[in-house]
Parts: sequence; C-alpha cells; structure tokens
Amino acid sequence: MKHGHYHFFSVADFPPNTEILATYDVFFVLVSVLIAISASLISFVLAAKMAQTEMQNERTYWSLASACFLGFGIWSMHFVGMLAYQLPLVVSYDPFITLLSVFPAILASIVVMGKLPYKANALWLRSIYMGVGIGSMHYIGMMAMQMDAAMAYDGWYFSLSIVVAVGLAGIALKTHEYVTTAQLRITKQIVPAIIMGSAISGMHYTGMLSMHVYALPETKILQEPETKNLVYLVMLMVMLFAFAILVFIELRTRTLLLERYNAVLNTVQDGVITFDNSGLVEFANPVALNMFGLSDLTLTTQSVHIRELISPSEHTTESLIVSLKKGANNSVAHSAPFTLDGIRKNGKVFPLSLKVKQLPGNHVAYMCTIKDLSDVKNQEVFAQTVFDALPNMLLVKNAKTLSITHVNDAGSELLGIDKASLIGLSDFDIFEEKEAKAFVSDDKQLLLSSKKQNAHEYRLNIGGKVHYLHTKKIVIGDSCGDAQFILSLSEDVTKWRETQYELKTLNRRMSMAADAARIGVWEWDIRANLLIWDEWMHKIYNISQNRFSGLFSDWENTVHTSDIDGVKKKIEKAVLEKSSFEATYRIKTLNEQYRHVKAYGRVEGSKMFGINVDITEQIEAEQKIKKLANSDTLTGLANRLALSTYMRNELPRLERNAKFCTLFYLDLNRFKPINDEYGHALGDEVLVELARRLKALCRSYDIAARVGGDEFIVVVTELSKEYDIQRITMRLFKTLTQPITTTQGTFNIGVSIGHASYPSEGKTLEELIHIADERMYEDKKQHSKES
Repeated sequence: MKHGHYHFFSVADFPPNTEILATYDVFFVLVSVLIAISASLISFVLAAKMAQTEMQNERTYWSLASACFLGFGIWSMHFVGMLAYQLPLVVSYDPFITLLSVFPAILASIVVMGKLPYKANALWLRSIYMGVGIGSMHYIGMMAMQMDAAMAYDGWYFSLSIVVAVGLAGIALKTHEYVTTAQLRITKQIVPAIIMGSAISGMHYTGMLSMHVYALPETKILQEPETKNLVYLVMLMVMLFAFAILVFIELRTRTLLLERYNAVLNTVQDGVITFDNSGLVEFANPVALNMFGLSDLTLTTQSVHIRELISPSEHTTESLIVSLKKGANNSVAHSAPFTLDGIRKNGKVFPLSLKVKQLPGNHVAYMCTIKDLSDVKNQEVFAQTVFDALPNMLLVKNAKTLSITHVNDAGSELLGIDKASLIGLSDFDIFEEKEAKAFVSDDKQLLLSSKKQNAHEYRLNIGGKVHYLHTKKIVIGDSCGDAQFILSLSEDVTKWRETQYELKTLNRRMSMAADAARIGVWEWDIRANLLIWDEWMHKIYNISQNRFSGLFSDWENTVHTSDIDGVKKKIEKAVLEKSSFEATYRIKTLNEQYRHVKAYGRVEGSKMFGINVDITEQIEAEQKIKKLANSDTLTGLANRLALSTYMRNELPRLERNAKFCTLFYLDLNRFKPINDEYGHALGDEVLVELARRLKALCRSYDIAARVGGDEFIVVVTELSKEYDIQRITMRLFKTLTQPITTTQGTFNIGVSIGHASYPSEGKTLEELIHIADERMYEDKKQHSKES
C-alpha cells in the first residue's frame, strides 16, 4: 500500500478517541539534543574563525562552512528526533521532501552567520531569520512523513514552537556576539552553543507536541514500532559530512598558512635563508637565490652549507655557525645586524648585513634576513647628489658634538661659506652668539624629546641681511635607536613672510569690515507674500530657521511700532513705482532688545531683492560719542559744549514764544580744603553728589552744566514774567548746602550764586555768564565777610 499525506491544521475535526499515541526513546532524544549542541558549537567556532580573518574571500568561505554545518546539524537533529518519536504504524519518508527540508535551515544559517560581526542586521531580525529557518526545516521535514493516518497540528503549540525557536536563537546569537567581541577563548563558545542547541531541540519537541496522529478507517496498528533505517542512514551521512568538512577545513587552514608564509618570504625585498642546526640551507627566497647566484635546482639537487655562502668575521675566532647561533639566542646581539662578507657562486665576495633568529618548533632551525651592501657607496654618492639638487638648505649634524657633517650646495650658498669649510663647524662658528645659542638649545631639546622631530622658524642675520628660515629637524638613529645625527632642512621664507604679513594685514582689514557690516540678503515674493532669508538675516533678527515661517508678517512683527508705518510706505511706493527703496528702522529681537537696521531693496518683476545691514553698533557708537562729547566725564552733567549748543537752540525758541530764562552761576565754598586734606578721590565723591542734587532740581527742559573744577551753571527756562529769582536761588542754596555724607565722614559745603536773565540782562550766553559771574563774586565776598 502506498502511504499518503494527510496533514491538517486543526485537531477539532477529529474525535479524541481516534488519536494514536506515540512514545519517545530517551536515548535518541538525548542524542538529538547532543547533535544540536555539537552542530551549534562547531558552527560558532567556524564563525569566530571567520570574524578573525581579514580577507574577504576567506571570510565568505568560513561563513558558508559555518552555515552549512549548522544547517546540516539542524537537519540531523530533526531526523534523529523523529527516530525517537515512535508510532505503532508503518512510516516512510518522501526522499525529495526529505532532501528539500535541509535548505531552509542552511539558508537561514547563511543569512545569520554570514552577517558577523553583527554590523549589518539588528539582533531581533537575525533571531527571526534563525527561528523561522529552524521552524521551516522542521515542518517541511514533517511533510515528508508518509503513513496511513491523519496528522493534525495544534495551533497554540505550533505558534509556541516558532516563538521558542526565535527567542532562544536570539539569546544564543547575543551570547555568541559577546563571546566573539570580547575575544575570549574558543572553549567559551560552549555557552551560546548550548543555548542555540536548546533553541533547535526546543522548537523540534514543542513542534512535536503540536502534532497529533488520528486513525483512519484503513489505518493498521502494529504491535512493535518499525525501525527507521532511513534515519540511521541520514544520521550516518551527516556525521560523515561533519568529519569530512572539519578535515578539509583544517587542511585548508594549514595550506593557507603555508602559502601566506611562502608568499611573504618570496615578496620581501631582503634575502631570506633558513638553515638547520648543522648549518645546511633548507630554504632561500628568490632575492637570496639571486644575491648568491644560486637557483632552486641547486638547493634541490645538492646540499649547500651556510659557510659556503657567508665568510666568518675576521674579528672572532669562533666558527660562523657558532656565531650565528649565539646571535640568534642573544637579544642584544639580535638587535644589531652582523656585517659580514657574502660569497657568490662565481666566487666574487660582496659585503652584506645579516640578522639571525631561531624559528619556533620542535625542529631546530634558524632564519637569516640578508641585505646586500654592495651599492652603499653608490647610494651615498646618489644621496649627496640629491641633497645638492635640493633648492633648500640641508645640514646634517653629529648628535653628540652638534658639529656639521654634511651640507648641500644651497646651504653653502645661503651661508656664504664653501662646503669643505663648513664640515666640522658648529653653530657658534657660523652665526651670532644669540642665534647660535638658540640653535644649540633647540637641538638639545629635540634629542631629549620623544617625537624626535620638530619645526621652527628662525630669524637670522646672515651677511648683514635678515633672513627667515622655516626649519624642520629630524633625529636620525642607529639600529639600536640611539641618536646619531640631526638632519635639518631649512627653507628661506623671507619673501613669503613679507608677503604673508601684507596679506594678513589685508585679510584682517577685510575680516573686520565683513564682521562690522553684518549684511543679510533677502528675497520677497510680492504675489505669494513669502520671504526668503539667508543665514545673516536670521542672525540679525535673532529668529532661528525652524521658527521662521517665511511670511511677510515674520518681518513686520519685529519692526518697532514707531517705525513700521514709515517703512511700509516706502516699500509700497517702491512696489508701485517698480523702483528701489532705502530705510533705517529699529527691530525688536527675542531678548527684548532693539537693534538698528539699514535696509536696501529693488523691485524686479513680481519680486523684491535686497539687503539688511545691522548698524546697531554704529548707531550706539555715535550716540556714545555724542554723549561723551556733550557731558562731563566725572559728574555726567552737560559740559561747556553741550551748554553752548543748548543755548544756541533755546534762546531763539524762547524769543519766538515770548518766554524767558535765567542762568545761575554757582561756585563752591570750602571745597578746596577738602581736596587738599582728603585728596581728589573724596573731592570727586563730593562733586558727584552735588551733581546728583542739581539733576534732581532740574526739569526735563532745564539744563545743569559743569564749567570748571567746582563751578556749575544751571539754566532755568520756560519762565514767565512773574517768576521769583530769589526763590529759585534760595532753593539752589539750600539743596547744595545740605550735609554731604561720604566714605570718610560728613562735610558741609558752601556755595556762592550769581544770576542773569534773558533777554532783559543779556541776549547771548556769553553776556549772561559775564553778568552772573560778577554777581557770584559779589555773593562770595558777602559770604567771606559774614564768616
């Protein structure tokens, strides 16, 4: 009988008494869990291997190997788990579906494991990939089962199996991510492997709980469950696959390491030779073969001893092989190379530099790196030629004596001394003492510094002419790291320095002008009533771009209420006449301060283009200058200039309105003794207090001015014929003679007052001051008699 497929996703359609109960073989359950954990462990180990490699091709290789192994592990666990699931029925498996079921697990593993080290996808997405892959493999594998019975799935357990797979897979991947990024040992991968194995096993057995088998009329119940030979075969094949892939991976790793080792040795520019404990040459890279005139065939067909290639040193009685072994084992000697003679195949001797090191491993062997020194002298000549071709001065000094050992033609020309004479000289032999001390001090600091290089600019007097030299110095050390020479390369930047100074001055002026201008550019679409501002417009109006709607009202609401009507009239006129406009107005910023803006605009078509210039600082400066020019710096009262300006405007106005004014001239009494005894600071304190009292007496249209050290003028204006001069005089006298409290006590000041009225006693300021001054002196004489 051909078994059929009877799969249903509801258990409600089958009577409970028709369900066929299955049993589980505990041994195979444990084996299936162990397979899941083992497959996860090996897959994570391979994934860690992938994360450590820097080669993209190798990373892809390890990623595919890891994913395939994990996918086959999930597949194997499923069928071993099915072996543990025993029904009293004849059960077979569809070969095609059985083979097909492995692909979801492998694909999910490729997606998840191929994204290490976890930079491409989020953890939750990778968890879903893995969980859905495990679930798809399980339920496709279940579809491969063929039996004469109905299989129905419990929806709740079906969903739970997927949740278990996704959740545990996420925990396993997160744990593996921590293990990999923390660079712990591979043995620590067992923790995420156990969690991932639990995810695979948990999903499988939760899924099995969701499956119920119900008898059909044609179902035949067996007394003993049938052995599933197919599952044994699948398990055997997966185990063979696992063994084969591990052996292949290990062989590939060893081959790759060997290929890299040979590639490195064959591409280095130095000669490389390895020899055994007796001195027989085992390997020579192409550079070494060419250096000694050998070939690979020579090493293959005959034995070559190291002493046939290198002569021992004349300064030692030891054999060459003993010297090389000591050099390999002596860390101090190892840092300094041997300088020996090499022997070519044709017998020609050449100088070489050699370093030797013992290779690790059970087999005792040594590796030599060799440099051919035949061209050293030619290189020195070449270097000197290059030095002389440089347009900049090049000097080389001995690090111990700081004397010159090399110099090029440009240096000789700049210093005005021939090269032969410069060799052996110090800075004190060439430069002035102050400049030489600076050079020597800089050289010593450079030798003590950790960077071993610096760059400075020096101002030197060479041949009576000032030169600026931009000099870079570098310490040249030997193979042990000890300083041997100081190389300095100096460029004469005198002309550049002069040009730079001029440019810097010009740039400073331009920068100051640009900052002072504070110009903003704007565009207004008249029809749409929309504004476009540049960055400076936002700065001028202190409105951020996210608060700027672009409407005309954004600008209109910032203009001072006293200025908006006048500005809008100018704008409307420019729009109507298609002309330009110019306006100065105040704007209110967010911090409740007013700024002064100069605006220019021109209409073109349906748009107006213009600029705004922030002239706040200019206006405030003008106001400050005007205030300083018209006020006394100590008291803040008007000065003589402000008084003259005031009277020049006030007297014609009074004449037009038939009004009068009176000028009062005040001179302090007993003030000089205070200044002499207590100092000018206390005197200034007294004057400031008297000025404050005078300001309090004056109305908004009166004026109080300081015209001398202790002399003041008060002009009371807008008077009628009935005003009482004596009453105003007495008020001034009482106010100023009140006791004055200072930091050094209380003082009483006297005052003499004279007055003159306009227009009856004088028509000009000078006439009024002259009459008031005479009366003030009469008053002062009267006070002197009384005292």
